[in-house]
Amino acid sequence: MTHPLYSILITFLLILSMPYFLVRGLFQRRTLRDWTQRLGFFPSLSAKRPVWLHAASVGEVFCSVPLVKRLKREFPNCNVILTTVTRTGKEAAKKYVPEADSVLFLPVDHPFSVGQAIKRIDPRLLLIAETELWPNLLRSCGKRGIPMILFNGRISEKSFQRYRLFRAFFRGCLKYISLFLMQTVEDRDRIVEIGAAPEKTRVAGNLKFDQTLPAPSSGGVTDITKVLGLRGEETLLIAGSTHSGEEEILIDVFKDLKKVDLHLVLVLAPRHLERLKEVEDILGKESVSWARRTSFPTAQDRGSPDVILLDTMGELTSLYRSGAIIFVGGSLVPVGGHNPLEPLFFKKCVLFGPHMFHFSEISRNLIEAGGAIQVRGREDLSFQLKRLLSNEGARQEVGERGYQFVERHRGATEKMFAEIRPFLKDISDCKSQI
Repeated sequence: MTHPLYSILITFLLILSMPYFLVRGLFQRRTLRDWTQRLGFFPSLSAKRPVWLHAASVGEVFCSVPLVKRLKREFPNCNVILTTVTRTGKEAAKKYVPEADSVLFLPVDHPFSVGQAIKRIDPRLLLIAETELWPNLLRSCGKRGIPMILFNGRISEKSFQRYRLFRAFFRGCLKYISLFLMQTVEDRDRIVEIGAAPEKTRVAGNLKFDQTLPAPSSGGVTDITKVLGLRGEETLLIAGSTHSGEEEILIDVFKDLKKVDLHLVLVLAPRHLERLKEVEDILGKESVSWARRTSFPTAQDRGSPDVILLDTMGELTSLYRSGAIIFVGGSLVPVGGHNPLEPLFFKKCVLFGPHMFHFSEISRNLIEAGGAIQVRGREDLSFQLKRLLSNEGARQEVGERGYQFVERHRGATEKMFAEIRPFLKDISDCKSQI
C-alpha cells in the first residue's frame, strides 16, 4: 500500500460514513459535536505550544497518568492537550487526568482533519501511548518538524503480523518518530522489524506497574459493598472486562460453585457497556437472581442477588479491593486478554484464560512467579475456583506473589521521563522545579 492510496481509502470511508453521522447528529447533538472534533475542528484552545499526549482509550489513559503527573511536577507551567479515540477514554481522561488543559477526540486520520488539528493545537511535542500508529498523523507532524515519542510501546503478536504485511508502508511513517520507548525487548525487536531505526529505540518498562490507583472514598470498601446491599459475609468473585462468549461460561461455572459456597456472589463487568442488553438477555435465561449496579439501593429490598451486573464506569477498581478472586476477561475467548495488574495492587488472587496474547510477557512472567493462575478453559476454571474458594491460604499466597511481582517492576515512569526530558529542556515558559 502507498501513502496516496491510504489517504484515498480514508477519504472514501469518510464520504460513506458522513450521511449516517449527519442524520444521527440531528437527533443527538453530542454526536455532531464529537464529529466536529474528529474532523479536526477543535474549539479555541488557550494552551500555548502544549505537549500533545494521545491515549486511545481507557487503558492507555490510565497508563499515561504517572507520566503526566511527572511532567507537570517538573514543568508545572507546561500545557498538556490529551486526545482519545473512544468516548469512554475521553470520560476517563476528564476524570483521572485533571492536569490536562483540554481533552479532545483524535481527528480522523485524513490529511485535512489532521492538518486542522495540528494547526489548532500547535504542539511542541507529541507523545503517543502504546501503538497508535496513524500514518497521516505521523507524516503531518514529521513534515512540520514536530518531535514525536512513542511511549509505553507494545506490539502484540497479532498486531505484529498485520504490521509486517505493510512493512514498507509503515517504515515510511515510523521514520518521523524521534524515539520509541518500548515495554520489553520483544516489543523493541518487533518495532525495529516493522521499520523503526534501532538507534531510536529503548526498553523502558511498563507504566502500568506505576499506576496510582484512586483512593477509596471515606468509608472505603465498606461504602461500595453497602451500596450493593452486601452484608460482609459474601464471597465476591469478580469477572472484569468480559467479552461475548465469556459470560455464559462464567455463569455456568458460578451456578456449580454456588452449591458449594452459598455466600458466593458473582460481579460481571462487561468491557463494553453497549453490551449490557446482551448480557441481560443471557442472565434472563439462567436460574440466577441478578441486578444492575445502578438499580441499587432499591434492589436491596429484595436481598442480595446472585449476580451483580456492573453498568457503571470507574467502580471496578473499588470492587477489586473487596473481591476474593478476580478473573480477567477477554481471555477465555481469543480477544487477547486485558491488563491483569490492577487487582494485584490489592494482593488479590488473579485468574485468566488461555488467550492473553495482548499481555503475553506480563502473563507469562506472572505465572512463572506464582502471582496468577492461567486456566485452559471451562473445566479448568471450575476446578481452580473450587480449589481456591475452599483454601483462603492459597488465594492469599497467589495474591502476595502477584503484589511482589508488581513491586519488582516499578520505575518505568522515571526511565521514560529521563528520555523525554531533553525534548522539553528548551521550553521557555515551563520552569523546572528541580
